[in-house]
Amino acid sequence: MEFDLSKLSGHSESESLELKESFSNEALETIGAFANAKGGTIIVGVRNNGSISGITTGGNTLEEWAQKIQHKLQPRILTSISLKEHDGKTVGIINVPHSDVPVSVDGRFYKRVGRTNQLMNHHEIMYLALNSSNTSWDKQIEVSASFEDLDEKQVLAFFRKLNQTGRRAVSIDEPWQDTLEKLELVADGKPTRAAILLFGKKVRRYFPSAYLKVGRFKTPTVIIDDNEFDGPLFDQLEEAMNWFKARLSLKFDITSSALQATNLSSRKEEWEYPLSALREGILNAICHRDYKAGTDTSIQLYDDHVVIWNAGTLPPVLTASDLTKTHKSVPYNKLIAQAFFLTGDIEKWGSGTTRIIEELQKRGLPEPEFDTSSPHFFKLTIRKKIAVERELESLNARQIKAIEHLKKHGQITSAEYQEITKASKATAHRDLVDLAQKGKVSKQGAGYSTVYRAVQE
Repeated sequence: MEFDLSKLSGHSESESLELKESFSNEALETIGAFANAKGGTIIVGVRNNGSISGITTGGNTLEEWAQKIQHKLQPRILTSISLKEHDGKTVGIINVPHSDVPVSVDGRFYKRVGRTNQLMNHHEIMYLALNSSNTSWDKQIEVSASFEDLDEKQVLAFFRKLNQTGRRAVSIDEPWQDTLEKLELVADGKPTRAAILLFGKKVRRYFPSAYLKVGRFKTPTVIIDDNEFDGPLFDQLEEAMNWFKARLSLKFDITSSALQATNLSSRKEEWEYPLSALREGILNAICHRDYKAGTDTSIQLYDDHVVIWNAGTLPPVLTASDLTKTHKSVPYNKLIAQAFFLTGDIEKWGSGTTRIIEELQKRGLPEPEFDTSSPHFFKLTIRKKIAVERELESLNARQIKAIEHLKKHGQITSAEYQEITKASKATAHRDLVDLAQKGKVSKQGAGYSTVYRAVQE
């Protein structure tokens, strides 16, 4: 991207911008991380605080940088490298495009998380590799399985739902095995992993952790009741929703005209949490989870919030902030996501998180919290308004804005605080110190590298 160097002072690094005083191995790691994410820009010859230190260049500087990039990164990527002058000093600008295949740096794969580069785990590398070949984990056949492992009643119920939604008409008369093959849920006469998960008679025989574990909690260590749902994925979704309905409070809003007519059918139901938001949260967990992981999907219902823990992480091309707006759908399990789309359970690919936000906004509830800080889990938290009011009652309006920023991004700098609150540097410092003293944030680093991170529950 084109960057205005005159606005660099005080500018903060981000998921797509890195500032370096020199071209180093760390710069090469950042190039790999940007390539595995959405691309980005590295400006060399700039201090962390945004002040320009400049670099000394020779006649072959750009060629030497390009050679190091080509030598260290595999496969090779095409970067744009240029030099610019500002206030009598030279800086180097490296623009990195997104790569359609995973890129390694000296054999290691990096991803961009906020302002940092982090090593990718096996799950993330496999996701990028499969996605680059237009396939996914759930498209692979389960070699040891056969059609005997599939429940014909589940399959036919799926077909009927497809015909009802009209998103994909299928024949009920021809052999169901042939229809599954047309839907790519069968390949070479064998069920795919998706078929086992969607219609399997004994899903956990092949995928031991493929179940939902639900629990009603008073505290993280005090469990009132719990259950497990381990059938086909469609059943897991419905059983989890029924479990919620049996435990959530329900109010009825009946208009005066309805009372006069004693027409109770016109009453409006209002659940403790919007059921549509909870359903979207469970759907996202089912479609995007890492079924190779040895842990289940955990749903925890507390007095004032709901937490969904799911095995797996966001694809490197997405960040937590992307989930708050319209974004491209990049499901780890493409066939499973496609199946739920065809049945009408998913309205539109990539819209699940924004639909959760919309449903909560309709009820005046706070935005959901998408936590991607763990390398192995994705955490979704949905809160009641009363809990948020209690949490924020001792904070000023600026600090509340910062808390909302932290819920989306996980951290904040003084410069970012000043930008979103329009506060002075001194006021920002006082507010952040106060947040730290109240246990809302933890301070890390010192000087210009100081960041304030959200305190996890």
